[in-house]
Amino acid sequence: MDRLHALLSLLTINGLGPHRILNLCRQYPDIQEVFNTNLKRLMAVPGIDMVLAERIKNNVDQQFVDQQLNMLKNSPFKITTILDDDYPVRLKDIYDPPMVLFRHGEFSPQDEDAIAIVGTRNPDHYGKEVATLLVSQLVEQNITIVSGFARGIDTIAHKTALEKGGRTIAVLGNGIDRIYPPENRLLREKLVGQGVYCSEFPFGTKPDAVNFPRRNRIISGLSLGTVVISAGEKSGALLTAYYALDQNREVFAIPGRITDEKSVGTNRLIQKGAKLVTAIDDILDEIDVNRRFPRQPHQLEIVFEFEDEEEKAIYNALSNDPIYIDDLAHLLGKNTYSVLATLLSLELKGAVRQLAGKMFIKAG
Repeated sequence: MDRLHALLSLLTINGLGPHRILNLCRQYPDIQEVFNTNLKRLMAVPGIDMVLAERIKNNVDQQFVDQQLNMLKNSPFKITTILDDDYPVRLKDIYDPPMVLFRHGEFSPQDEDAIAIVGTRNPDHYGKEVATLLVSQLVEQNITIVSGFARGIDTIAHKTALEKGGRTIAVLGNGIDRIYPPENRLLREKLVGQGVYCSEFPFGTKPDAVNFPRRNRIISGLSLGTVVISAGEKSGALLTAYYALDQNREVFAIPGRITDEKSVGTNRLIQKGAKLVTAIDDILDEIDVNRRFPRQPHQLEIVFEFEDEEEKAIYNALSNDPIYIDDLAHLLGKNTYSVLATLLSLELKGAVRQLAGKMFIKAG
């Protein structure tokens, strides 16, 4: 028995759950040993009582485990366990991370810098436009886009990320061997070349409604923050935002018209403290401190057409450190009034900034 076999076996135990399995992993780094130890030692693990200990020893559904392992054979699918090196780092930090991720595609270190984009399945023109714009700009900043592969905002987010050459992760509420929604078949094929199509649900799991709320914690858990676009009062996207709050991740919301039912949820999130987004910097400013690959500051190179050599000489004498007008004139060996006149001309061109007290610096 290897650790994948062991974890799949533990997942068949009724009442065990991710948090208790995590406790077992901490107690038994070689997780296979769980099945070789005695009841007394199992009951010493937090959350494991006599009932669960006996189930671990006697109630593994071996047929299910064999079925899942057989599905891996001769298929493009893989399973990443929480004990594997390629398990997503940020997801591992949440309270109840999935013990296994069934996946198609590969995770990348870049995916640590991810933003979740979620919203209604029936967006209006405004929602579609905002989703497309934000995702395009996030991809330009090397941000991976995470969403739930559902109709509407989710599909727009994945498609836009792919079209812009970015990475994207789809988190499903069904087994990865099932295509849902069916019209996204081609999207899945494109997605696995630039990201990951994944689920905690075993092979064969249908897209039942009860699965989707639970998968939302994975969407937020993979991400530095969650952006909610066009969400009604009872939208499932709001649940993703609440999970993000519980996971100490950022929550962002796109404001909408107060008369629009699809904006009731997003506007209410803003009332409750979500960051209102009007531009991409509203997102980047909040997540930069936690990014693995932060934005690199850069100095804007300014190119100006100088009227004469005097303008060029004065501009070149300036720097980002403020200098007093008299000191600048002395440095250049020129009259203060003539230097001031040239500085004002440069200021009008946007090449120079004047600070309080007749101090000057280069612009930009």
